[in-house]
Amino acid sequence: MKFSPKAAALAAGFVAAVTFLNVSPRLSAQQAPRTDPETLVVEDARIDWIEKSAVAALCEGVIDKMELQIGYPVAKNGPIGTLRSEMAVLQVTKAQTAVEKIGPTRKAEAQREMAVAVVARNKRLNERIKMAVSDEDVAKAVAEWKVSLALVVEAEEQIKADRVEYEMAKQALEEHTIRAPFDGVVIERHKNPGEKVGQAEPVVTLGNLNKLRTYAYIPLGYAYRVKDGDIVDFQPRLAGSGHTPLPIESKRFRGKISFVDPQIQPEGETAVRIFAEFDNRDHELRPGLKGTLTVYLNTSGAAAAPAPAVGARTAQDR
Repeated sequence: MKFSPKAAALAAGFVAAVTFLNVSPRLSAQQAPRTDPETLVVEDARIDWIEKSAVAALCEGVIDKMELQIGYPVAKNGPIGTLRSEMAVLQVTKAQTAVEKIGPTRKAEAQREMAVAVVARNKRLNERIKMAVSDEDVAKAVAEWKVSLALVVEAEEQIKADRVEYEMAKQALEEHTIRAPFDGVVIERHKNPGEKVGQAEPVVTLGNLNKLRTYAYIPLGYAYRVKDGDIVDFQPRLAGSGHTPLPIESKRFRGKISFVDPQIQPEGETAVRIFAEFDNRDHELRPGLKGTLTVYLNTSGAAAAPAPAVGARTAQDR
């Protein structure tokens, strides 16, 4: 039996529809095609410090030693330099001696024991013989007993005060050591041994290269689309033209948005400042370096993170 062209087309369409209904429910979420997230490319981004500090002395004095030169690394709380501390050491010794004194306490306790004994003796005598001890002597003995109790309290309070003085002396001695507030490297050195330094006067400038950030300005229309945690890539671009490209210019460094400025920039009122942070333990990025920042929108959740670009360093790479 022959079918007309129209009937054949209808039959083919029916078969295709049945095939689609039988197959399409079997497609999983992983098999379904995925759409790459939207991106925002900012050409004029710049690398900057996150932690940079002019480390100062906590007290006035004369520098005795400087442990570090320019370029030397230092760990958090590590010594940078020390001030002459002979007087501070003597103050600690004096305060420690006061804390260790036991004479005043022993004397007060002895006076209390003697006053208690006198009061008890007067009471026993008056119980045996009426008015054996006059009322005046009884009152005097009770008063001396109360004084002895006050002397014990005074001695205990003095011990507490001496301990506080001792801790203050130790702290003053500790402040003669200039310490690093964070892990970093010495960028500048402002003082040398033998020079006088005032309280809160900078001794060195310290910067942390292990973690840097980039800042850039995005169009106002993206201010509500870029979110904290969005993934970014930074591709360095060296200044000048005509130079042979260096390997670092082909790399992309992976980071995340850490701050979206709520304030619109006053000039032109058409841009918003953003910051992104980068792990830089390899010290390949340098503050002041310019480049291109690619922001992957809607990637603040881990499930929405884009695949690393060619040359990008991921968290596993670091």
